[in-house]
Amino acid sequence: MDDERLGGKLLPEDVISKSTRKISKGGEKLEVKVKERFEHEGDEFGEGEIVDLPGDTAERAIEKGFAEEPKEEKETSPIEPGRGTGETEEKREGIWSEMEESLDEEPELPARWNPSRDDVKSGEVSPDDVDDLFGTVKHLDVHRKYDTPMAVVETPRGDEMTVFQQKAIEDLFEEMQPGDLIAIRFLGLEKSSNGYEYLNYRYELRGPDDEKKLSR
Repeated sequence: MDDERLGGKLLPEDVISKSTRKISKGGEKLEVKVKERFEHEGDEFGEGEIVDLPGDTAERAIEKGFAEEPKEEKETSPIEPGRGTGETEEKREGIWSEMEESLDEEPELPARWNPSRDDVKSGEVSPDDVDDLFGTVKHLDVHRKYDTPMAVVETPRGDEMTVFQQKAIEDLFEEMQPGDLIAIRFLGLEKSSNGYEYLNYRYELRGPDDEKKLSR
């Protein structure tokens, strides 16, 4: 086959042949994938087509860069009866159920640092029972069950403690941001001038760069 028979002539974009065609002009056939449009014996072949050409024609097309041998497709494993889509959907339903259950559960929190008012009033907890808390504010949140603002603090030892907002530390929670450094001490139960009892604290708050933000 000479160059005139395989000229590599580009065709107009609107002349597109079928994606797969067979040529039956005799001789052994070879399947190739067209890389660049060309003509052969009156037939036009477009880029991307998979065609069967006579062996010598196919070899010449590959040599001239007009075609290439198609890549073998990977075999896919047959889907066993009773498996596949149905099994996937069943497994997914189980996952949804587990996720729904997790939404109903109370999230696990680090141990609570500041005592409850009832424990202090009953004498069960005193200031001597509560260690000072030093650490870095990890994150701020609102307790889902009690609807109370809270902060998770990581101590220098790597432990985490939960601090709940109370009346005497409202301004602390207003200023506190993740990454801040905090030192807080429980002072015990005190009574205001109007007779209101509250849990009192001393604290200092600094930013990540050690700048003082709040002290009381």
